[in-house]
Amino acid sequence: MIFSIQRYVEDYLSRRGIDDLDQYAVRIANLYDTSRDEVSTDDFLSRMRKLRTVLFRNNTSLHRPEFESALLARLDQMFRRGNPHCSVQFPGGVATDARRFRAKPRTIRRLLNAFKLAVEARAIDTFWRSRRQNQLRSKPETIAQALLSVFAKGVVGSRGLVRRELASGIGFVDVEIAFGRTPHLIEVKILKGKVTGDQQLATYMRTENRQEGWLLLIDTRSVDKKSAVPDKLNVRAGTIRVLAIDINPALPSKK
Repeated sequence: MIFSIQRYVEDYLSRRGIDDLDQYAVRIANLYDTSRDEVSTDDFLSRMRKLRTVLFRNNTSLHRPEFESALLARLDQMFRRGNPHCSVQFPGGVATDARRFRAKPRTIRRLLNAFKLAVEARAIDTFWRSRRQNQLRSKPETIAQALLSVFAKGVVGSRGLVRRELASGIGFVDVEIAFGRTPHLIEVKILKGKVTGDQQLATYMRTENRQEGWLLLIDTRSVDKKSAVPDKLNVRAGTIRVLAIDINPALPSKK
């Protein structure tokens, strides 16, 4: 549900001409998904107002308590547990993926490989407005981050921790997944040509004192422009593992 909440808030802000410069929509979606059903409306509004954001400083015409009360009412109408409008978390759900994952020892490699297979099997269309015309939906990296968070949370359940936009130095780690006390840093990038994101991830690895990170590449390249990507990159901070997810495969009739 977190992915749907985030997109709803982003669209709501966009319709009102409000620029979201520091991932306010992501923070609201994380907060709503993890704690809305546990607290009263007044308590939840108090938590909303404690979120650090520049949104209201940059949009001085907004009265924060009034704006967030109205936003929460909209979210409750759409997403409160039991509402029929609440949408599926991941295309096709993740129940089968969760059973397979929990049947063997948990590793971040297994989880990310399961995510790759699930996206390539069921979620390719989530990224495209028109694959035939090579038109991606807006903010494809955000879509990928949200899908990964939703998938990981559904698969690991209460036996792991999944966080998005984790503050690290002056930046934000896209996704952090932890089994026990071991955090795994994951940077998500759209691959259109040259591999990017490695130096950004290396900075986070240094800041978080991690010797390994994961670079998840959403490969949008057409079949005739695909080339191999390395499965790992060595940087001063340690080792970056690279995993490419193909969302622009050849049609079966053309293989």
